[in-house]
Amino acid sequence: MNRSIYLAGAMNNYFNTDQHDYPKKWRDDVKNYVSRFYDNITVISPTDYYEIGKNYHKSESEVMRFDLRMVREADIVLCNLQNLHTSLGTSDEILYAFIKGKPIIGFLKDKSEIKNIHPWKIEQIDRIETGGNAMENALSYIYSHYVL
Repeated sequence: MNRSIYLAGAMNNYFNTDQHDYPKKWRDDVKNYVSRFYDNITVISPTDYYEIGKNYHKSESEVMRFDLRMVREADIVLCNLQNLHTSLGTSDEILYAFIKGKPIIGFLKDKSEIKNIHPWKIEQIDRIETGGNAMENALSYIYSHYVL
């Protein structure tokens, strides 16, 4: 069975920093990993359509509505929880997916950073993987529980 995964995660706080490419990079890493190991998962990356600092859009409303539509159409949300506490958009995507009953799987390399995530967000996320292979473990969990 083919499933689609929307990739949620902070973007704006990386703009004009030395990590400005991180939001696109981790999403590209997910796409590459999925293409290597899973042939029945479609990855929806918002950075394929809009990037912070680029002039692809005419208003922030356009981007917000597009991203939330992609969340609504996806089967599962994979969320990079790094800097979630600074990203209102990611928080909205999680809440929207939660309201729609979508599985939300989060990952975070540094387990100690969970303390920065609001308790309500913790409750809205179905599972959180942590550690050096957090992204890969989250994808493996998605595959075994929602794709097979």
